Amino acid sequence: MTDSQKPPHWELDRLYVRDSASLKAELESLDTQSRSFMSYRERLSSCEPVDISELGQMIEKLEKVTILCERISSFAHLGFAADTSDQKALSFLLSSEEMLAKHYNDTIFFEMWWKNLTDSEAQPYMDALKAHSYWLSRMRAFRVNTLSEAEEKIINLKDLTGSESIVKLYDTITNSYRFRSDFWPDSDQRWLTREELSVHIRSHLPEVRAGAYQELYRVYAQDSAVLGQIYQVLLRDWNTEKVGLRKYPSPRAVRDKANDLAPQTVDSLLRVCRQKAPIVFGRYFKKKAQKLGLKQLRRYDLYAPLLPSEDTYTFPEGLDEVEKAFRSFDQKFADLAMNVPRERHLSAEIKPGKQSGAFCASTVPGEVPWVLMSYTGNRHDLFTLAHEFGHAVHSQLAADLSVFNFHSALPLAETASTMAEMILARSLRQKASSGPEIEDLNFKLLDDAYATVGRQVFFALFEVEAHEMVAGGATTEELAEAYYKNLAGQFGQSIELSNEFRWEWLSIPHFYHTPFYVYAYSFGQLLVYSLWRIYEREGAAFVPKFLTILSRGGSASPDNILAEAGLGPLDDDFWTGGFEVIESFLD
Repeated sequence: MTDSQKPPHWELDRLYVRDSASLKAELESLDTQSRSFMSYRERLSSCEPVDISELGQMIEKLEKVTILCERISSFAHLGFAADTSDQKALSFLLSSEEMLAKHYNDTIFFEMWWKNLTDSEAQPYMDALKAHSYWLSRMRAFRVNTLSEAEEKIINLKDLTGSESIVKLYDTITNSYRFRSDFWPDSDQRWLTREELSVHIRSHLPEVRAGAYQELYRVYAQDSAVLGQIYQVLLRDWNTEKVGLRKYPSPRAVRDKANDLAPQTVDSLLRVCRQKAPIVFGRYFKKKAQKLGLKQLRRYDLYAPLLPSEDTYTFPEGLDEVEKAFRSFDQKFADLAMNVPRERHLSAEIKPGKQSGAFCASTVPGEVPWVLMSYTGNRHDLFTLAHEFGHAVHSQLAADLSVFNFHSALPLAETASTMAEMILARSLRQKASSGPEIEDLNFKLLDDAYATVGRQVFFALFEVEAHEMVAGGATTEELAEAYYKNLAGQFGQSIELSNEFRWEWLSIPHFYHTPFYVYAYSFGQLLVYSLWRIYEREGAAFVPKFLTILSRGGSASPDNILAEAGLGPLDDDFWTGGFEVIESFLD
């Protein structure tokens, strides 16, 4: 492979350079601006009312402090993600988090003052400061879960050496894993990274698929005592703080509120998915088994391709496929996506120590996001690239918003990314030269539908159970048994399960990083199926409406944004409609 064909490595020095004079100057500026903002403490403590223009000035100063904090924090996290074995990167991440925690504690008095206003006192400010009204109202929504200022400061500092350090430990351990390649007959490589190993779960050879999964969970199972203990510590910390101190009614309620979703909406999503997913995907698994000439799918075969081989793409070829697909949808959508590689904000190479998986990190409004993935050249990587570029488009369309409502709520955060995958799938289907190729792509869509709807919902159901079990003193072995029963529940008689999958939960970073994040994927996928039906009906007229949804960022609740787009209510019928689209792929 020539240098021009190799996947790129991002250039983080376009953000900052560690130990540089410019970064030092930014840190000094942050300190100066924080001290300047702290001068408002005495003003807010006085009995004199704050007029609207004065509050606007305070918010403007707080925005500047927040933007600096976000940029420095992003730089530190991106550097660590690029190489989790780099001790200097870890040291800078830890020191930057300590500094940022201090600055947050120095400015928290504003948030406390705002939450302590009565509704009648707060409303005139929100009416006048329209650009910030949703952010201001969201802060007040958490009044009942807020502790005293002193307690909030202690928790903020405690997390640095508590839960956040434990998560970094998990990342450092698991990102250092190396996997044997002797299950693969053509292997000329002794050790594989997780990303390289994951390629083989989509092999056309049944024994290679089985070997890849067995090797993956052999390594995780070896550390099950440590990884299981880390998980239990994180869950205990979550329950102690969120339920015990902050008085959330349940562990999941923390995420529901952060997502600005009514508990009934999430209950409806989980209920419909729990009922529908085993039936709809059970039909799919049986059909796929027939196509593969198998009596029954093994769990190893879930993502098996229909064809014995599929196209591979050099990085430039893969990038070109994604760009062409996006341009067939909308020029602006494509232009914003291509800003990521154009600005060298893409890390797609494979290397030891790099964070596994993929993500898109948006720093602040107006700056091109950063995307990390490990590009191996198969078709699945094209969809990963499209997915993360979709996130990048979303944040760039929201660039005119304040840093406080720039990031969308998690349930809508998957809208652009999932739509991007649908756009790519349509493009590849149109390009396919034969019926079997088109069928293979349709099955790929069904694979993704299962992975994003069925799998993620049962992940969320496991999390609910795991929190209850850990609170009751469950062991790692008992959690593994509960997870295996969860798998049996979602697959029923349609999939043959092997025992090593009881350790799969140890390998899911979201469980450790962001509890209950996972149901946002199911929400986003079923939402996009509804949007895609509108797009197929309206064509190009739909695109401006879709871009408007994305441009709202986090400036309103998911319910309001979707209602404005003519979607909803988000009830059982809405989610059932998404499953009807999945069933249409089967017919």
